[in-house]
Amino acid sequence: MNWTAVVPLKAAGTRKTRLTGALHDDAHAALTVDMARHVIATLATVAAIGSIRVLSPAPEAMPGTDWEPDRGEGLNAELDRVCQALEGQRLLIIHADLPLLSAGDVDALIAAAEADGAAIAPDRHGQGTNALALRAAARIGLAFGPDSFARHLQRLPGAATVRREGLALDIDTADDIAAARRALPLGRW
Repeated sequence: MNWTAVVPLKAAGTRKTRLTGALHDDAHAALTVDMARHVIATLATVAAIGSIRVLSPAPEAMPGTDWEPDRGEGLNAELDRVCQALEGQRLLIIHADLPLLSAGDVDALIAAAEADGAAIAPDRHGQGTNALALRAAARIGLAFGPDSFARHLQRLPGAATVRREGLALDIDTADDIAAARRALPLGRW
């Protein structure tokens, strides 16, 4: 298996704007970088992943990754473009805000996609999509954003649903930060 992982990452000043007020600016910026590095480092340990691309408006200093330019068309359009370019190849799309992500989580998602053709990892509320694995990439009309889990299930009938804590806990709100702090080893952030 040779999977390509794509990690979307907004421009530095526009990341996790819903956390404004929950953290001071320096902590906010450090958190977003720390989480992205954690996700990328975790992906790098997964044997099935052959390459990691960071989809961003500008090159990011993330060792072990390749830059996939974000042309400013919006997340779903940009990811659909990547899907079309990698048509037929194994593709994992995973967000950069998963502080509990483990290699076992990624392995489980990939195994489910290998078995069922596609696998979707919903957020802990069962509304959003934190990761999506496609055994054969195709332009399906990705629907990341509010209620994306239901929309992805409609677009990918028969896709496996993979519910694991490391894939489910994303950081969008102060409550998410509190939940992550309760689950993380002391001193992580």
